Amino acid sequence: MDDSGREAIIYEFSNRLYHMCDRRSVFCNVERKHDANAVVCDPGLSTQLKSASYTALKRITGEDPGDVPVLMSGAGHDAMAMSHLTKVGMLFVRCRGGISHSPAEHVLDDDVWAAGMAVLAFFETLL
Repeated sequence: MDDSGREAIIYEFSNRLYHMCDRRSVFCNVERKHDANAVVCDPGLSTQLKSASYTALKRITGEDPGDVPVLMSGAGHDAMAMSHLTKVGMLFVRCRGGISHSPAEHVLDDDVWAAGMAVLAFFETLL
């Protein structure tokens, strides 16, 4: 969620790993290969994406979809690299079992369609 929380987890994980290795007389070395600061999505963009998702679901089903969920992502997305250039926001596509970025990832065509309709509704608000 934030840099200090991530640092605390890395510190605790490394500490436990070193102690486990020491007890087993095994050498281990924890090296960071990548580090990027946490990025908060722009509240305005997030609101617009939520509204666009609502509009898309209503268009698809013809019914009031109720509240559209808002997710927090702890993954290292392109948003982390782009945030110094522009505002960032994310629209997630539902994956079976919540598994993504894995060979086991699977999305339904209807969910891809809904995401595409949400992107279209988002762009319509910008015109």
